[in-house]
Amino acid sequence: MKKISKNVLLVSSVGLAGSAFAVTNTHPVFAANNASKKTTVANDQAKVKSAQKSVDQTQSKLTQVQNDLNTANKDLAQKETELANAKSTAEAANSKVAAPNKSNDEAQSALKQAQAATDSANSDYQNAVKDSTDKQKDLTDSQNKVTNLEKQLTDGEKNNNDIKQRVTEKNNKISDNQKTLSGLQQEKSESDAKLASAQSDLAEMKQKADSASQVLQAAKKDLSSATSTNESLTLPQSYIDYVTGKSTDWDTAKKDLQDVVNNHTYPFTDGDENDTVYDDPAALSESDQKRLDFYVKSLIDSVKSQVGSTSKLTITDGSLEFAKRYTQEYQNSNYVFRKYNAIKSASSIMGLNEYAVTGYDIAANRQVTSRSISIINGYIYNSYEFGTTKMSEIAKAAFDLVTQELANPTDYNNIINNNGYFSVAVTTQDDKFYVCLLTIKPANVPSHFNTNEVVKPSQDELATAVQKSQADSDQANKDIESAQSTFDQAQAQNQKLGQEISDLQKKISDGQSSVASLQKQLTDTAKLQSQIKETKDSLPAKQAALQAANEKVQTTQSKLNDCKTASVASLTKKLAYEKKQLAHAKAVLALAQSKKATTKKKSTKKATTKKATKKATKKKVAKKVKKAKKVVVASSKFTSLKGSKKAFVGKWKKAKSVSGYQVRYSTASSMKKAKTKSTKATKLKVSGLKSKKKYYVQLRSYRKLSNNTYYSAWTKAKTVKTR
Repeated sequence: MKKISKNVLLVSSVGLAGSAFAVTNTHPVFAANNASKKTTVANDQAKVKSAQKSVDQTQSKLTQVQNDLNTANKDLAQKETELANAKSTAEAANSKVAAPNKSNDEAQSALKQAQAATDSANSDYQNAVKDSTDKQKDLTDSQNKVTNLEKQLTDGEKNNNDIKQRVTEKNNKISDNQKTLSGLQQEKSESDAKLASAQSDLAEMKQKADSASQVLQAAKKDLSSATSTNESLTLPQSYIDYVTGKSTDWDTAKKDLQDVVNNHTYPFTDGDENDTVYDDPAALSESDQKRLDFYVKSLIDSVKSQVGSTSKLTITDGSLEFAKRYTQEYQNSNYVFRKYNAIKSASSIMGLNEYAVTGYDIAANRQVTSRSISIINGYIYNSYEFGTTKMSEIAKAAFDLVTQELANPTDYNNIINNNGYFSVAVTTQDDKFYVCLLTIKPANVPSHFNTNEVVKPSQDELATAVQKSQADSDQANKDIESAQSTFDQAQAQNQKLGQEISDLQKKISDGQSSVASLQKQLTDTAKLQSQIKETKDSLPAKQAALQAANEKVQTTQSKLNDCKTASVASLTKKLAYEKKQLAHAKAVLALAQSKKATTKKKSTKKATTKKATKKATKKKVAKKVKKAKKVVVASSKFTSLKGSKKAFVGKWKKAKSVSGYQVRYSTASSMKKAKTKSTKATKLKVSGLKSKKKYYVQLRSYRKLSNNTYYSAWTKAKTVKTR
């Protein structure tokens, strides 16, 4: 316990008085007031004198407290002496407790050692008993296992005999089925050959029937064309007079010719059974190609007869071949002037002079279903998808070609008044198809050119051809029926054999699966015999191990009995005596410690009282000094106040020695219902206001001292308008 120094108390009282004097002479508030108002200084000096008087009174009280403190220090010294005596008594009591403690510890240790030896012996005994029980169980389990395995072996051998007998029966049945299957497969092989032959015969008959049907249809078309009354063109008299030199009125002749053309009836009509439909107009059948040639020849011959022309245009095998060559070369060409290049190429192939060939063509529209455009290397390419083109459309284009040339006097003269060979070709380009009349001058034809005239058959010849074709077609259909019957019988027999083979194969497969399943059910008697031998061989060792375990049980039990009859009881009695001695020594020690605690408590209480008295005196002096202070907070003012969207922003100068600032604002100049915002910065944005509204705004500073807050006066209200 420490004593309070007198010097410390004296310095403290002098310091308080000096602090009071410093407040009255150096505080910035008083200094400012001295400079501004002399009367205020006088009042403040009076307050300082009053404070000084209070300090003197307090100093007097401190002196009295110092005297009381000296007396307390004397009492404290006496109590410390008493405390030292109590400590000595307690130490003596502790030394008396030490000896019983040691004896008690020794007794406890001896007892623990005896108990540990007993526990160890008991553990060894329990382990030996458990080991003996486990080995007895192991031996019994092995003996039972041998019995069970021998029973399983007997049952397994009986089961195996039954299964082997069933497997033999199933294998015999499988062998019989396989022999039957081999015979069926041989029959099936022969049946397959017959079926293939019948199918081949049927296909051949169908092909012959299709060919006969096509020949029949072509013959019917030819007959229909031969009986047609629309394959000639009746010219108007004005046109005949003009081309024969009897008239010079070309306009009238041309107009009358157009009227005849407009009223002409074509030999092919839409929906006619002979009106063939083509995906590609350039791929006419041979029959339709000849029909087109004969149609054009009939038109030209009818014109020649009316105008009295004796020249002749003949269809020959060579001219028909030239038309085919022309079509091929045209379709394979990508030149701009395809017609002229095709004539040149076809003439070269057939050894003709290209200038001996003249081509007159006309274009007609194809049915376009879709069109797309692409640009490759700067060139524009059109791609089309087409519908079908009818033979009647091609015939109409051929008629328009003839009438087109009739309307041209030069072309008319070349066609009507000159001899030669001719044919008609049909080609395609982009979304058009072209009908071209090709004429060949006879004077320029080489010797190998086939000039054999192709003559249109007579109506009787065509009728006879139709009858023959009909008979061939009927016979082909009868042959198909016979071949179909043979094929159906062969197919039925083949399917029957196939089903029988499939059923038999399934029976064989099922039998083999059944045999495999039975074989899986066979008992592994060799494995059982091996397990029985192995288990029997292990029995002698297990019996010997059990006997050794029983002997160990007896040994550990004897040792445990020896431990129990040893000195555990006497050690327990000695431990009880030592515990009584220890309890008595502890009671003496407790009494000495109680006296020591009482003495220390009294000394502490007095020291605490002196500290409390000193603290209260200091607090009272500080309170009186504080009453003499008056805190003045430095003010500031707005340097900027600007409105923004539903808000305004204010800025001001920093005031000296302040803790922060407050801004209040209202829509009323009286500041009624004003709202206040606080900040420690020199800038504040107030948002959430009304748009385009005038606000009155004020500013003040505040300072926090000793848990109190002091404020400056509000500035004069400034106005700002929001956007």
